[in-house]
Amino acid sequence: MQKNDILAVALMTFAFFLGAGNLVFPPMAGQQSGENLWWALIGFLAIDVGLSLLAIIAIALQGSPNALTRDLPPRIGMLFWVAVYVVIGPAFAVPRTAVVAFETGIAPWFGQVEPWYLTAFSIIFFSIVIWLSIFPGKLVTIVGRILTPLLVGLLMAIYLCMLLTPHEAPGIPWNDYTSHPVIEGMIQGYLTMDTLGALAFGIVIASSVKGLGVKRREDVVKYTIIASVIAGVFLCLVYFGLFYLGATSRTIAPGATNGAQILSAYVYHLLGSGGLLALTAVIVLACLTTAIGVTTACGDYFHHQFQRASYQFWIVLLASLSALVANVGLETLISLSLPVVVALYPVSIALVLFSIARSFITIPRTTVVVTVAVIFVISTSDSFSTIGLLPDWLLTTFSRLPLFSSGVGWLVPGVATFLVAWVICQFLSQPRRLGR
Repeated sequence: MQKNDILAVALMTFAFFLGAGNLVFPPMAGQQSGENLWWALIGFLAIDVGLSLLAIIAIALQGSPNALTRDLPPRIGMLFWVAVYVVIGPAFAVPRTAVVAFETGIAPWFGQVEPWYLTAFSIIFFSIVIWLSIFPGKLVTIVGRILTPLLVGLLMAIYLCMLLTPHEAPGIPWNDYTSHPVIEGMIQGYLTMDTLGALAFGIVIASSVKGLGVKRREDVVKYTIIASVIAGVFLCLVYFGLFYLGATSRTIAPGATNGAQILSAYVYHLLGSGGLLALTAVIVLACLTTAIGVTTACGDYFHHQFQRASYQFWIVLLASLSALVANVGLETLISLSLPVVVALYPVSIALVLFSIARSFITIPRTTVVVTVAVIFVISTSDSFSTIGLLPDWLLTTFSRLPLFSSGVGWLVPGVATFLVAWVICQFLSQPRRLGR
């Protein structure tokens, strides 16, 4: 495999992760962290990029998504993956790419937006998604060699203008960034939930490596890891720029309530209307590449799981459903999908970490099942609390858990359960000595 091919796969991986949410979220964290932005950035990168890379590596090592859930009962494992692909596919993530691309990239150019504008845009958007996803063997060429260089070039132009233009120094940190910026950065990186996307992208990336002529499993794993690490470095550079942009934006975007407002105000301040046009291109490209990556991953999974229907059928179906959801009831579906995401995400992280850890230690099946069960109970309770369906007495009980209010109340009980279960399993597996 040539260096150019590895770089193309890395750029494709980078583009899959760099959706609009990843562009507009870090500026807000940067503005709030102020002069503590570097510490917050370290925590953010460790969790967001770190967990995503581990998820891709885990999928590459196992060879298929289903291998990650082999310790779970088969039906539960299948339900888990179907739920993951539905949530990150037509029920939430993919429709959101079209809506975000329209609202932040297209709608600002119109004085008054009519409802049919979004309908027309989503039809065009998902027609392109179908066209570019229908032949997965060309993903490296289309995304890695064409779309991503355009995206990177536009981002670098914005960053260069930012660095060459006088700007204010980062100010005093706000909120929790004052006392523990690293932990707050880690929590914000966790809340991006990019690991769910990585579980989907992992098999697509490995398949792209195979499509470039790599046959041996060891080589597929090696090149997938290399490409993912390169993509991780690119993501770190982008996040670095966005955090710094946010930290120096308090005068430019005072009172901003989200990163999109900060990014738009900053770019307009630097480059005027021409800058907003460039930002429109960046956001639309970022949303398009993410939609292609997720749709391809979902189509590939459902095709292999339910082989009676072709891959092309699943691509058309998933994209059509995504276009429909983008136009009707998206807010309702987001509110319904959020609890599912909150419940699934900790389980996904646990399965990824178990898969990686098994390269170094032996982990009994019972330990995995017990730990995942405890994590799922707590994360499900957390998901119910987000929609107000958790009884008060249960909410009071779970709120006593460390970090529950930050959305990671499962962490300490999950680690404790794993350690206790693993020690017990190790003790029970030891041959008993017979007394004389």
